[in-house]
Amino acid sequence: MCGPERLRTEAMAAHRSIEHHQEGESGMGFWGAMIMSFFGTFFAIASIVQLEGARSPYLVIPVVVFAAFALYARRVHRAVSSERQVHQLTERAQKVVRWASIGEGVGILIAINVANNLGHPELKLAAVALVVGLHFLPMAYGIPFWQFYVLGVALIVTSILGMYMAQPVGNAFAALAACVGLWAAALLAMRREVRGVLVVPASS
Repeated sequence: MCGPERLRTEAMAAHRSIEHHQEGESGMGFWGAMIMSFFGTFFAIASIVQLEGARSPYLVIPVVVFAAFALYARRVHRAVSSERQVHQLTERAQKVVRWASIGEGVGILIAINVANNLGHPELKLAAVALVVGLHFLPMAYGIPFWQFYVLGVALIVTSILGMYMAQPVGNAFAALAACVGLWAAALLAMRREVRGVLVVPASS
């Protein structure tokens, strides 16, 4: 069994198991996965530009990956949504996601300004990756979604390492690590969506 039949079978299994999940679990894995995949694509493009320049033919690779994932995610989302009612985040989790997202936006601006003011504008990309990693930690606690702890810590460690490496290799390393982490988390979110297990919210 493969293709639509397999997705439909897995979705039906998720429907039968949904009664065992908590009321506050989220069915918003599709949008969360798409946003993480988009940010992963951004970091992939940024890493290629750091090493190859803005005219590199390799820039088409992350765009193709994002397009392929979007088609897959849309297909999964349709199959799952047709078989079970989607649960929303609890009010507490929604607040955590909202404030973490606001903090991420503000933190990115601060990180860029700090890098510029310290005379190290070459560290801006790694600093942005650091902020993105930090914003996953409160979300991991508030949803809860333990995979966000792993993703957040991984992004924090690799971004700090990137800052201490020679540039532009360090920036490219931090961006590439963020790309891999975000793409992996996006794929995991869609697999969780199929299986009816706790999925990620609509936030980067």
